[in-house]
Amino acid sequence: MKIYDSLTNKTFDLINKKLSIYNCGPTVYNDVHIGNIRPLITFDVLVRFLKNQKFDITYIHNITDIDDKIINKAKEEKKTEMEISSFYTNHYLEIVKQLNALPMLMPKVSENINGIIEYINKLVQNNGAYVTNEGNVYFDVNKVSNYGTLSHQNINQLIEGSRKELASDKKFPLDFALWKKTETGLNWKSPWSIGRPGWHTECAYFISKLVGDHVTIHGGGIDLKFPHHENENAQNNAIFHRNIADLWMHVGHINVNNEKMAKSLGNFVLVKDLLIKYTPNDLRWFMYQTKYENPLNYSEDLINQSSNDLLKLFQQLNQGYVQMILNDVAPLNNKNNIDEKFVQSLDDDLNFPEAVAVLWKQAKGLTHLYRSKKWNEFQNEADVIKKELNIFGIVYKSPLEDSNIHSLVIEYKKALNEKNYIVSDKYRQQLIDMKVING
Repeated sequence: MKIYDSLTNKTFDLINKKLSIYNCGPTVYNDVHIGNIRPLITFDVLVRFLKNQKFDITYIHNITDIDDKIINKAKEEKKTEMEISSFYTNHYLEIVKQLNALPMLMPKVSENINGIIEYINKLVQNNGAYVTNEGNVYFDVNKVSNYGTLSHQNINQLIEGSRKELASDKKFPLDFALWKKTETGLNWKSPWSIGRPGWHTECAYFISKLVGDHVTIHGGGIDLKFPHHENENAQNNAIFHRNIADLWMHVGHINVNNEKMAKSLGNFVLVKDLLIKYTPNDLRWFMYQTKYENPLNYSEDLINQSSNDLLKLFQQLNQGYVQMILNDVAPLNNKNNIDEKFVQSLDDDLNFPEAVAVLWKQAKGLTHLYRSKKWNEFQNEADVIKKELNIFGIVYKSPLEDSNIHSLVIEYKKALNEKNYIVSDKYRQQLIDMKVING
């Protein structure tokens, strides 16, 4: 499989069948929006596809449940930080479940404080970090030679673009906090002060704990490229003298009505609101309409169109399965592999639009097969499509698998056999109204 590496701007082949993937997770201070779940869905398809291709994968997706944003939210709502983080963590995990994401390792910061302190201490001991008189610990950016290479910026550009803090105890403007001295909010004892860890250390620590000195693929949303991923990479270089990842995957922004999502614009689209109107399948299918690294535009018209397209694809499958029941065709126990062209599309840096086009071409060929009563061929092709939908994380249940629909089709068949066409038309209309088949 070829993956585009956003560090080198080159495409590399995944050859080793044993690999590790780290996808940065949410800071749980609010409900997640549609942009938050695009990396989740993208990496889930990557893992599903690689597993289908017999790769052995360790997949990690962290939960940041200690952060200044959580502290501020707790003050605002007059609750404890853990009440806030637990509430939104549970909400996020429910959405992960609804979206049919595969199981993954999901470490929480709150459960790993001692390990993070030990990790920071390693950086202090090898002079990758320094302790200030105030009791803060900062990473010393000048101790690594490749700082800025991931974001493709040099040190001078980064300094010019950084916010210079007044009265800061940092040696250098780009140095970043590993440990913050504070007695505000949740805090812990450390060798340096009472405080809590900085954001950029947690993921670097989780990788060292759960995998080792690096992962095969690291990524998340494009907004994390700098400073978060740059700072993770710097810490890993200071301790292990190598980059934290072989390859970097960064997932593009989602715009809303051709504008960037922003609180100031009031155009955040929350996933919990979308799941009232649309199915998890609809949300996933919408994400596959462009390449993962490109911006994706959201609008109600676009997601409605995507939802309708997926419905049509399901109906192409359903029509044939309904005809199987009506014609007393016994289901086959198929063991088909996914289509080679579908494999080639996803092999090419998860080319979602191309893979979707392959699915459409396959689905359109089903009509001829069931109308010609080529039932074995129909079932073989339908089985391949179902397996491809599964790689996309799309849940499809055929009329053979859905007991309610199956019972309705049996009643429809019975009325047809009895030539009771008034009743059979009623059942057919029910199938149309339920959107099982089209008119």
